Amino acid sequence: MVKPVYIYCDEGSSEIGVQSLLLAVEQYLQHPACLINAEQIIQGKLSDGCLLIMPGGADLPYCKKLNGEGNRKIRHFVEQGGAYLGICAGAYYGCAELDFIGLDYTVKGSRELSLFNGVAKGSLPKFTNGKLYDEGVESKAMIEITLAEGEKTMFYYHGGCCFEPTPKAVYRPLAYYPDGSFTMVEGYLGQGYYLLSGVHFELQAVIYQQKFVNCCEDREIKAKEETICAYFDKNYGLQIWQHLKRRLNQV
Repeated sequence: MVKPVYIYCDEGSSEIGVQSLLLAVEQYLQHPACLINAEQIIQGKLSDGCLLIMPGGADLPYCKKLNGEGNRKIRHFVEQGGAYLGICAGAYYGCAELDFIGLDYTVKGSRELSLFNGVAKGSLPKFTNGKLYDEGVESKAMIEITLAEGEKTMFYYHGGCCFEPTPKAVYRPLAYYPDGSFTMVEGYLGQGYYLLSGVHFELQAVIYQQKFVNCCEDREIKAKEETICAYFDKNYGLQIWQHLKRRLNQV
């Protein structure tokens, strides 16, 4: 039986991330994609899955719903051979500590899940013409990322983190921002595996078109969103999905 991939869909998870993941998982991983909420995680529903994906959105609602028993269940799932994929907010959430500055607000502190022994730092206005994270298009960017093997490719950035390991951290960098800081990291916990990404490699053009481009009334904003959406072709994010699929076959 092919084990399902669970995509977290609860308070804090972004609709565009969840909807894109539902398409991407079945296309690239060839596993059934199922939604899961905090209550189901606490009840033990993860046990029959192979991967939990925490999508982009907001980290604090994740803490509110999962701190305590939820995080214990997630760590146990990984330790027993499951995998965790954290994208943007889900990547911040998977680190031992978070240091985030958005437009007019900050979020700092330790995190229970603590798969990666280090700090997730963002947002990164150096890549967005000095714009701190907000909901607007001006804090979005397509950034040239260098993969560990040396290949360069463009990825969508919107408020994500770079990863700063502690001296005791055991991990492997998978990709780098233009300044050399870590865009993606991976590592193992017990018998399981995690991959954390500060950029969005999961986005699907049909979903982005529907949720952002088609909703724009301002012509200038719509043109910027259309320029971004044009990057999301059939090969967008393919290298990361292929890497993740290989890792899933190993754990």
